[in-house]
Amino acid sequence: MLDVGPANQNGEDHDLAVFVDRLAAAGSDPATASAKEQIRRSIAAGAPPPGLRRLAEALAASVGELPPPQRHPAEDSRSIVAAMRDNTLVVLEEFDPAAVAGAVAALLADGRRVVVTATDAVELGAVRTAMPADAAARALDGLPPLTTAELRELRRLLATSTPERRARAAQELPADGLLPAPHEVAALCTQADWNNSVSNRASMVPALLSNLDPERRNAVTSVARCVNRSLGALPPRTEHTWMRGLLSHLIYGQNRAPFDRMLEDTAQAVAVLDRARYLPPVSFSATPPPGALDVLRRYREYLESGGRARSYFRNSVQREVRAILAPARVGPRAPETADDIQRVIEHLELGERRHRIHLGCMELGLPTPRNESELSELAEGLVKVAAAARSVGALRHDVLFLAPDSPLSVPDVESAEEIAGAILEYADHGGAIMAERRLDSIAGELAARGGAEQPPEYEQAVVALRKRDANAYAAAFDALAGARRDVHDENLQATLLQRLGAGAPELAQAWTALAQNDPAALGVASFVPVEALLAAVPPADSADVVLVLDASELGVERLLLTAVAPRMVAVVAPDEQPSDTPSLLSVLRRASALVIRRESKGGGGRVVPLNSGNRKTAPASWAAT
Repeated sequence: MLDVGPANQNGEDHDLAVFVDRLAAAGSDPATASAKEQIRRSIAAGAPPPGLRRLAEALAASVGELPPPQRHPAEDSRSIVAAMRDNTLVVLEEFDPAAVAGAVAALLADGRRVVVTATDAVELGAVRTAMPADAAARALDGLPPLTTAELRELRRLLATSTPERRARAAQELPADGLLPAPHEVAALCTQADWNNSVSNRASMVPALLSNLDPERRNAVTSVARCVNRSLGALPPRTEHTWMRGLLSHLIYGQNRAPFDRMLEDTAQAVAVLDRARYLPPVSFSATPPPGALDVLRRYREYLESGGRARSYFRNSVQREVRAILAPARVGPRAPETADDIQRVIEHLELGERRHRIHLGCMELGLPTPRNESELSELAEGLVKVAAAARSVGALRHDVLFLAPDSPLSVPDVESAEEIAGAILEYADHGGAIMAERRLDSIAGELAARGGAEQPPEYEQAVVALRKRDANAYAAAFDALAGARRDVHDENLQATLLQRLGAGAPELAQAWTALAQNDPAALGVASFVPVEALLAAVPPADSADVVLVLDASELGVERLLLTAVAPRMVAVVAPDEQPSDTPSLLSVLRRASALVIRRESKGGGGRVVPLNSGNRKTAPASWAAT
């Protein structure tokens, strides 16, 4: 007896290739050699046939090299279909052509792809002839005319077909890219809804600006940007500081004169302090007399014009300044040069400015600076307020003259900020009116392109645009994407059915009918002689079951047929005698294949115990059909 031996103990492809060589060595015909080469190429490519691998594992388990496979009781103990779900190797004993045809029909009703093969064409034809009428329509003399992937795709499309998807075939879907993206529509809807989120004053801005010529509109926009920038430099409204309160008074012309004096005094004071930071300090041991600054200025002019400080015969200016300079010091020394006199003048002027700043703060209600740092902050704040007052004043003027009967006005700082924001919104995003016009334009274009056969989702998108409903538009847009997939699937199904019908018209018609009544029964039976099947082994996943007739008469090399499908069913006819030499049937028995013996009465079948020592019990009875 041929020793096929345990194979694939560790699931390695090399062991499976050796197993294939052992099987092929039992035969010398060209079909076996061709099958061997094809299978070895599949193994080398990393895609070993699952049926062949399972056979090797079962044989290894039979000699204790691997644990025996787990057998699970089928839910329906009287269904041969259930037997195939739980067992990869099955032997049907005492099965005549009619019983085999019934088993094949049951597998087809379960949606299986069955390949029926035999060396005797008469036996193969007998089973083909005995097929029930409904199953015969799904039986082919040869493999299906479609590729494995195409046939699988067609089965999927038929099984998932729905009346709604079939109705899509008559609809005219818009071209991909015709409808704007949902995020674009959402942005337009947000802009169009802008009027509902602002005051009545700001909502008037888009209409007024849309009627201006571009040059005038650009000038107004420039002023609005200045307002936005200058008000943005001030503290927020939530921070109750003196800046916004002072600004409110200034835009109405209040406190303008003291503000201008404060602006100049603080700027000059900060400048003097900055210059004096790196110069010797000025100090007085006694308070200078009244009018000291005028005397010092005249004396500075005297020195700058070429005059000299004299010890004798002093002129009137020297005599006047002598009492003022006597208590003064620039650093550690008495002031003598024109630069020293200038430092003393700046020191006295700074004192006067600080006094005026104090009075101005009291008049304007501002915090009096207590040190140099606070003085700098005050000067900086006054500059910001001055810039904001200028820009707001310009905006108030421009808004009044946007139109002869312009209803807009800028009564306060908050209004100026709001109006400026509305102007910039219109300039940057087109404003609510432009967004509404754009949405209406898109809706009009889509409605004009629509026809009687447009899908309902198309009309829903148009209605959503007109209602400014971004969510409804997004839902319609997504539904149209699903409709395109449905149309694609329906067209692909029609194309594949047409190609299938060209080579197998009865199968195409049967599948079309089953798709609507029993999509789970989309099976196909291919009747192919053994030599032809081995000479051109079908690609992986071409079949679910390979059913071999006259199993006891086939040699061991025909076990290469397990490469055709993951499951093998070997059939033994009632008058068939077991061979004394190693055969396909004897190896299956050694691999502990499930044996179902057909009962003579009622067409039923029962499981018979195997001779293998690894199997001590057998499942319950099975039906042949």
